[in-house]
Amino acid sequence: MAPTLAKIPPAGAEWLHEVKFDGFRAQVHVEGGNVTIYSRRGADMTRRFRRLKDSLTSIPADSTIIDCELVACDESGQPDFRALMSNAKDCDLCLWAFDLLALDGVSVMARPLFERRAVLNELLNEVDDQGLQLSQNFPDPAKLLAAADRMGLEGIVSKRRDSTYRSGQSRDWIKVKTAAWRAANRDRYELFERKRG
Repeated sequence: MAPTLAKIPPAGAEWLHEVKFDGFRAQVHVEGGNVTIYSRRGADMTRRFRRLKDSLTSIPADSTIIDCELVACDESGQPDFRALMSNAKDCDLCLWAFDLLALDGVSVMARPLFERRAVLNELLNEVDDQGLQLSQNFPDPAKLLAAADRMGLEGIVSKRRDSTYRSGQSRDWIKVKTAAWRAANRDRYELFERKRG
């Protein structure tokens, strides 16, 4: 499920708001002791992020599918996308989980978001690992966006609390990027294209 880009976040009790982390969107499949990490486009990234295996296999479930963001952090704890792109093996990695798609072989995508997140929260509370975190909800989108901007974070994502999970872009998820992040990352993709070329 992909958010729609907007200039301002929606307001109202029907929305949940969370930080938009600057990393790789991923879908994690855990079954027994086996872990597979897929990119947003379905590429297998498991070998690249194999250091997260112990964190993921400690989730108290026979099997689970989690939607998340893989983030590398710098020395101050800030997300560092350049480090993630250049050498993920040496990064301080963290997986920020924000949605649950299946649990113990049963799809939960038709359940409302707030229920899926409640179950995900219970699962992650059982895991004592800083590398696996739940992306928290915040009540005020304007304050959250202002705080994200001050901290140089990418932005925020607002989600309808009763939305079901559907693949593809949706207006039930709205993302807003901060001015600070846009200014700092204007040339990001050009630099990486030059490096690859």
